[in-house]
Amino acid sequence: MPVKSRFAVEDIVDAAFRIVRREGFDKCSARSIAHELNSSTMPIYSCLSSMKELEKAVIKKALDLLISYETKVRTGDLFLDMGIGYIMFAKTEKHLFRMLFLSERKGASGDTRKRFNDYVMDALLEKLSGFEPLNVFSQERKRDLINRMWVFTHGLAVLLNHSIIRDLSEREITELIMDTGLFVIQGERTRKEVYASPEVQDFLKRAGFPDLAERRAADFDLF
Repeated sequence: MPVKSRFAVEDIVDAAFRIVRREGFDKCSARSIAHELNSSTMPIYSCLSSMKELEKAVIKKALDLLISYETKVRTGDLFLDMGIGYIMFAKTEKHLFRMLFLSERKGASGDTRKRFNDYVMDALLEKLSGFEPLNVFSQERKRDLINRMWVFTHGLAVLLNHSIIRDLSEREITELIMDTGLFVIQGERTRKEVYASPEVQDFLKRAGFPDLAERRAADFDLF
């Protein structure tokens, strides 16, 4: 009869998560987890089916934390709060953000993209389902809005995460997101009118993109 481990799987996942959060994913190993739990490595291996499963559990925990950042009420506008929360996550949880979105581990980026698209996106769309300012848009258009806003917020998040730009306060981040987000929403509302104008149609033809008006962010297969 196998000896029962003194640790539950949740204990090991929590320990691994603390290590990644504090030092980065590269520092997470059976040995470092054992050290975190003041144990040998044997209970770690006996509890886990594989280190890959542990990685998935840590990623899930990080995504849950990301969602909590994105759904925290900051301005009262759910759409803008999502962008602010994403950037605050990158600024505050530097190692978790890098694990999720900047990792070069084999197969990691594709797995995270799928999880982000299937898990985080669905959670955000559910939160937006009762948000009055966006009720005029279909689910597809709401997803499109999130994709468009994510392109901007991710760029700013990476710049802050790597200290490429100066450290912005939450108020400064909020102002940037509000300014950009309001333009994105207003642009979606007036999209047909903008693209129907003769000046814009002429410009698109000259630039070689006559069908751009029919394309949406989702068409570019961002994930």
